Amino acid sequence: MEYVLLPNEIEMYVDTMKAQNMECLGSPQWIEWHQRMQKLNQEALVEASALKEERVKETLVCFGKVPILVHEAILISIWKQKILPQLMKLEPQPETTIVAYSIMYHEAVCVSLLELVLFHPNCCEALDDAASDLLEYSCSNVSQLLVVEYKEQELHEKSEKEISRQKNNLVFEIGMKSLTLVRYISENLDSLPVGVKSKIFGDYDVPILFTEILTKAPWIRGDKIYSGGKWRDWDREQLGQQEAQVWLTIRQLILDPECPKYYSFTDRHRAQLMKLTSMMTPTLLDQLSPLIELKHWLCRLSVMENPSSAPKPLLIETVLDIKESILKQTEGRWKKLAKKQLPHVFPTDRETLHELAGKLCEAYNTELLEKLEAKQDAKCASCGKEAIQRCSRCHQVWYCGRQCQVDHWKEHSTDCSTNNSSVNS
Repeated sequence: MEYVLLPNEIEMYVDTMKAQNMECLGSPQWIEWHQRMQKLNQEALVEASALKEERVKETLVCFGKVPILVHEAILISIWKQKILPQLMKLEPQPETTIVAYSIMYHEAVCVSLLELVLFHPNCCEALDDAASDLLEYSCSNVSQLLVVEYKEQELHEKSEKEISRQKNNLVFEIGMKSLTLVRYISENLDSLPVGVKSKIFGDYDVPILFTEILTKAPWIRGDKIYSGGKWRDWDREQLGQQEAQVWLTIRQLILDPECPKYYSFTDRHRAQLMKLTSMMTPTLLDQLSPLIELKHWLCRLSVMENPSSAPKPLLIETVLDIKESILKQTEGRWKKLAKKQLPHVFPTDRETLHELAGKLCEAYNTELLEKLEAKQDAKCASCGKEAIQRCSRCHQVWYCGRQCQVDHWKEHSTDCSTNNSSVNS
């Protein structure tokens, strides 16, 4: 069995996790921290792919470290907005972008790890107050999908253009993963602070935001579909994982029994939501049968003369503690911080560059990732097509749609019962 970290290494890495400061980004100490986070992410991916005990997730919950992942993602997001532009002014054509890219990639590592572990409700609950920060961060990333497009690498790119492309593509990739994060939050609202539910319906209006995302369909590019972090051939019918996440999020929120308490179905809302009906084709409903209930609800909404418009409950305003603490800590010293980080982010010493390249190459372990990519593409247990849903009982078998799950049930039922019993024991 492939593994990246031993159990005692996982515990040591997680136990020593702590929120980083803006000033240390790019330093040798931070590079070591980045290595550890990358290895934890890879180990979590191995565990999820091999359907074995998810030690990384359990250790993060046990040690109360899940909020640190949120902190790290937000920290890098602010660095990209505030400090990176200052660095590019100081050094418009750096000799190498390896450290700058590693800092930006660190955000994607944290988001990937969150995407893996938040599949489990107890991990969502462990977010606690950080859930509000994660929701704001994720919705901001999702909204970027309305304007950003993935860019291919060009020949003989200059450093400035290379960094711009890398930043752009990471925004796209993180936005795609954020679709899943919002879905997990929406499915666990009852175990999160009450302010999160108010924000997901009010401040960020996720039902309308996700409707706009469906209209844009950023995961489609001609005859290609973005799936599993890559652009793949598309038959123009198969439902992609990202689109499935969006549909399931909308369904979860709209059909939530408490939705009317927080959400007013105004004429504007109704007009926007009605766009969904034309997208709910028989092919889509066949692949994602839970949407049938949503379609029936939308049909009823369309004939209502006065949609429900219940007042929102009075709630205490939720403070974004993580984002506010980072901004307070830096106090707007962006130029000063950029000058301090310049030697680390854009090093010129050849020996230093060689040493950094070796450390990062070891951390990224591309050989292992290539092996995982060959294994992790989920296939339907019945027909072999790309799968988008796990069995809701055992979480170990994948299907492309409801009909395949029904057809395969006779064969799967015994194993499903056994696996479900072992999970609950």
